[in-house]
Amino acid sequence: MEMQGTVNRDGTEEDGTESNTTSLFLIKDFCDYTSAHGLGRIMAATHWTRTVLWTLLFIGAVTIMTLQVHTLFQKYQRRPLTTLVTVETSTSLPFPAVTFCNFNAIKNGSLQAKTEADLDLFEQLLRNERVAENANGNRRKRRADGDDPDPVSTPVPTLTSFSDDDSTDDSNDNEEDEDEDDDFSWDDADSEEFQDPSKKDPSFLKSEQMAVLMAREDAKVLRTLGHQFEDMVLSCTYRGVSCRNFTSVFWKSFWHYKYGNCYVFNGGKTSSGSNAPILKSNKPGPSHGLNLELNVEQEEYIGILTPEAGIRMDISTQGEMSFPLERGVSLAPGFATMIGLRKEVIKREDPFESGRCLKTVSKDKSNLYTKHFGVVYSTTACKESCLAYNQLEKCRCMEYRFPGSSEQGICNVIDKRTIKCLSHVQKMFKENKLNCTDSCPPPCREEGFKMSSSFAIWPSEKYESIYTASLEKKNMFLYTKHGSHRKNVCKLQVFYEELNLEVITEQRSYEIEDFVSDIGGQLGLWIGFSVLTAAEFVELFMLLVHVAVKTCKARKTQNKTPETNQISA
Repeated sequence: MEMQGTVNRDGTEEDGTESNTTSLFLIKDFCDYTSAHGLGRIMAATHWTRTVLWTLLFIGAVTIMTLQVHTLFQKYQRRPLTTLVTVETSTSLPFPAVTFCNFNAIKNGSLQAKTEADLDLFEQLLRNERVAENANGNRRKRRADGDDPDPVSTPVPTLTSFSDDDSTDDSNDNEEDEDEDDDFSWDDADSEEFQDPSKKDPSFLKSEQMAVLMAREDAKVLRTLGHQFEDMVLSCTYRGVSCRNFTSVFWKSFWHYKYGNCYVFNGGKTSSGSNAPILKSNKPGPSHGLNLELNVEQEEYIGILTPEAGIRMDISTQGEMSFPLERGVSLAPGFATMIGLRKEVIKREDPFESGRCLKTVSKDKSNLYTKHFGVVYSTTACKESCLAYNQLEKCRCMEYRFPGSSEQGICNVIDKRTIKCLSHVQKMFKENKLNCTDSCPPPCREEGFKMSSSFAIWPSEKYESIYTASLEKKNMFLYTKHGSHRKNVCKLQVFYEELNLEVITEQRSYEIEDFVSDIGGQLGLWIGFSVLTAAEFVELFMLLVHVAVKTCKARKTQNKTPETNQISA
């Protein structure tokens, strides 16, 4: 019986001849020595049932492994983020910008000093204020005589000087417009922001109408009518050093549509607009922060404009627009309010480089707040500016609360057609159909402050006379018609509770090394694959290619041999 020669790993006999089953032999030999699980069991099975069983198990394992790797790849493509919170200790922190405004925008005494040549606004304010004061005086007199009517039935003084001329040029209150408005359903609009003027509370509508009148006037004129720095600020110290001089580089001011004159301490800009040094705090506690004693001047309030009494305060970073109405804290007269600060820094990640956050914060000249106040980018200012431009585009006017609205046209708050348009724009804004949210991403690095507040009665009963006497020595006098001076003064203390910096950092939670590691885990768990196993498959592929090339060459040689024999014959 003739014995077959031994076959080498490359598919050749030891005597140099080629095996007829070279490729099949290589695959069978590979299954015997590979470190991958399952293949060896398939080839070594002696019965077809075992072969089928191990084949199904191997295919099932490969299928599950493929699904798991696909899931991991989808997770890697999402580039998920995680939030890391760390606390850093510092020996010195920049002190924030502190903004405060009086609740009352215009002083009553300033209106009294106006002449007949002044604008109708001041006459209108005085007329309504005198009507309200006379009504209160008559009511007190009737109450003293025992003939006081029901307060609810007492009519609210109404405005009489508003006419169609007060609306914008494109909002005409004619019969055709009124017919169109009758078909308008207020449920279709954002009724939370803009309601049917006929259904608004008379007092609220009156205050809005007054705000529109003020917004039409020149801010320079209005500043002279508001509460002045030297009258409001009775005392100012920072870390024990006086800061009451408004001409100092640490103060600036701006006009707010609701609160009038607002004053900013440590805003990083002087009143002339040039850069100013930023103060720092080296120790925590009230004695190492800002201490303000303020005169509310309630006797100068215009009741029709200001139902509350006190100060509105806001904390912000330097260069950022302050929004005392939206983000501020109210300070009540007769109290010392202590505001403890903790600084926080938010670092956002943009994993897809898609503009999820803004890497460079600079001045955008198209932004209304940058244009009028010279502030840097902030998400709130950007969104508000975007909303204002959309109102101007779709309604051809802007709300009175936006800077520069008097130049573009102020929306008439009593015109139904205008309110309908504003409602539609506001609804689109909330549903992000104006692209304001996408075009106003938050900064990739944003600084902010966490505030905690506490209160105490100030001045105390025993200290009030001492405090009044100390003011008189400084030629400062508190004017109070009735009752205690406490209803006209308040104290504000702003300080760091701790010189700690809370850093909130977004970072990618699933990097490429995590993805590769998880793939290795899945391969090892289901089919026992490793990097070396992959090398074994590469080796098998190279051997198969080598054998295929040799087989192809052998066939070409065999085809040439008969032709040579025929030529020789």
